[in-house]
Amino acid sequence: MSRPGHGGVTDKIIIHPSSAPGPATDRWTRGLHTKSIVSPSGPRSIRSVKSVESLPAIGAFPLGSLRIREPVGEDPDTPLTSPDVAMDPASSSSSSSPPSPGAGPLFPTGGDVLILDDLPANFTVGCDTMSFSTKKPFPGFRDIPPGAHLIWVAPSELTSLRSAYWIFTPDREDGEPSAVYIKQWDKFNEILSDPASQAEERFQKERLRQIYNSLSPYQFRAAMSGVLLAPPNQEANPLSSFLGNATIWSHLTSAIDAILLGRITGESGGSWQVTTLDRVAGDTAMAEEARLYASGKSQLRFTFSIDAPLISPTVEGEERTRQALDPTSFVLDTLGRGGRPEDLVGELSFAFLTGMHLGNYSCLDQWWFYVNKVIFRSYGLATSRPELAAHLIQTFHAQLVYNDRYLEGDILEMMPSETLSLKKALTTYKARLDEKLLALGDRITPQQHAVGTAFSALESWLWRLGWDLRGAAYVVRSGNLMLEDGEVVHAELSDFEDEDERGEFAPVVVELDDVGREAGLVSWDDG
Repeated sequence: MSRPGHGGVTDKIIIHPSSAPGPATDRWTRGLHTKSIVSPSGPRSIRSVKSVESLPAIGAFPLGSLRIREPVGEDPDTPLTSPDVAMDPASSSSSSSPPSPGAGPLFPTGGDVLILDDLPANFTVGCDTMSFSTKKPFPGFRDIPPGAHLIWVAPSELTSLRSAYWIFTPDREDGEPSAVYIKQWDKFNEILSDPASQAEERFQKERLRQIYNSLSPYQFRAAMSGVLLAPPNQEANPLSSFLGNATIWSHLTSAIDAILLGRITGESGGSWQVTTLDRVAGDTAMAEEARLYASGKSQLRFTFSIDAPLISPTVEGEERTRQALDPTSFVLDTLGRGGRPEDLVGELSFAFLTGMHLGNYSCLDQWWFYVNKVIFRSYGLATSRPELAAHLIQTFHAQLVYNDRYLEGDILEMMPSETLSLKKALTTYKARLDEKLLALGDRITPQQHAVGTAFSALESWLWRLGWDLRGAAYVVRSGNLMLEDGEVVHAELSDFEDEDERGEFAPVVVELDDVGREAGLVSWDDG
């Protein structure tokens, strides 16, 4: 087909190969070759044709399905530079070798696939514990194992705005087809989003066999890494297994599933979008910034809102004060209405991972609220719901290890006031936990004992940061307490009187005799 100003040079048009040419195609292609636009040197006459907007299809092919085919060759250069995280040296042979296109009708199998369409070069890409910079367009990931996964992108390492998707891969039987996720970089809005059209999504899925080898396996093993790994046997305790490089992500996301992701984000489907600018419902700390960078998305919603009281509106009197000091009953009642108490663990991990990987400070505010106001103030969980309490403590422990091992920023240094509150909360929690477990005596169950073991492992790890949780300096004995609704009540704790030197342990003034002994005592030495 000739164009004005091209000197009669014919442009080559290539038909998408997914459909075989039919009679309609032949008529259309013959028309293309017979039509011509006269060269600028001759008379100008152009036959009137319909505009492309008025055509629902071009020949036998739907609009948007025609593509210029380029040969896909093997490029010896990898698009990855040295990633930030070193995975375990062991590698599964099945994850590194793609299925044969002719092996069967179901393709792909063995792990989910996520394609990053139109992602420019020189981007930073993250997938769970691994992140890296690209020197050319990165196509995506394959062989994604079961579980929850966070994939994010950013124009550069220095860019503060990041765009991501949570996906959840369920357990599948051998040979069961895997899911294929198509995400496209929106150059106008600079965000990772769903494909602009169904035709684009269909085209990417149809060409999956051609690009499968160029996709990066999820279990990508890097020879060089900037991650600082803990020396062997540094944490010699029974719980160290869930802190290993191969298991720490699985433990962090063990309570995150499709139901939880859909409820928090308010989105349906197999993938859930999150960005740096997303805001948590009830977070008023950054109200001005939220209005300035409003994204139009619904807010992230957690079970316990930052601006909501942790007291049941129906309780009064002594029970109201008890919930103000220990919200365990309120927390269990609220979680019980949803039927999934483990959601508290999943929300804790969602807030931490989304906040730290995307730089979402609203999620980090929610995380601080959970650890300082909910989890480590619900002292009764250790005895009434020990499995949940142990899971929460282990997950919090894994988050601190993950922060120290994989992330550049330190969550404990970002907000000094919250860190000081955390020290106080953990000190009080340890004292209350010890008192409750000792009171059980021989009646203690293995699950309740596991709570104490989990906290001891956390305490040992915090010791390396110089945190001594044995002191009682942060334990408030009595005083006025303002509830969330503004009511002020007077509360006094009778626990730990020995630590506070009150009650029967309080010091008294005595008179001493000439030799320094208490006067008035019977002495067998007097003759």
